[in-house]
Amino acid sequence: MARALPLIRDLVFAACLAAGTGHAMAAEPGADCRVPAELVTDDAKLKATALRLHDQKPVTIVAIGGASTAGTAAGNGDQYGYPRRLQEALRRRHPGATVTVLNKGVPRQLTQQMVDRFATDVIPADPTLVLWETGTVDAVRGIDVDQFTDAVQQGIAALRQHNFDVMLVNMQYNPSTGSVINFEPYMEALNHAADLDGTLIFRRFEIMKYWSESGVFDFVDVPKERRVQLAEEVYRCLGDAMAEAIDHAAE
Repeated sequence: MARALPLIRDLVFAACLAAGTGHAMAAEPGADCRVPAELVTDDAKLKATALRLHDQKPVTIVAIGGASTAGTAAGNGDQYGYPRRLQEALRRRHPGATVTVLNKGVPRQLTQQMVDRFATDVIPADPTLVLWETGTVDAVRGIDVDQFTDAVQQGIAALRQHNFDVMLVNMQYNPSTGSVINFEPYMEALNHAADLDGTLIFRRFEIMKYWSESGVFDFVDVPKERRVQLAEEVYRCLGDAMAEAIDHAAE
């Protein structure tokens, strides 16, 4: 079993990359994927973002993360990934402001590797807000939770030194991966780090679980030729939900 575990992790990880959520997701195009307010509201605030939106000044957002940030499942992440969808949603909500979302997703990176990229991929852009999607690869590879926690806290501290607003993005939900990969300790570590610093956290896991259980998306195997289209729809929904979460935190 010890020799088989790395292979199992690789297979699960490959499945997560295949559709951005662990399996392809069946949904009708243009699905109504709105979520209850409690899933997108948080006590943490985005003060710098709020000020710039209010004053209709340019807002730059850097989205740093893994495969789901890169948007590999949608084929063209620059066009259909959730960072692009978030940019579109925020521009609709704030037509007087210039909002730019930069996609800095790199598949298969650990949290510490993302932190190491801050100096080149985040800080030079001088963003108002940093979206940091992390934890999935650490959980899949079985990285020590304390090591993961230290990396998250180190990363938040590095971003705060430059007075950036920060929004953490937790893991993706899929009922089929829970029996193989234990995401719970890593989600708890993210929540703890967010609480310590007053950092906003986007509850992607809980939101996707709501979509699954309410029938908006069905986490089942579908023909390969439909997966790209389905991934595009999920990223659109994530972008819309993120825009709502940002607006709540920027009130």
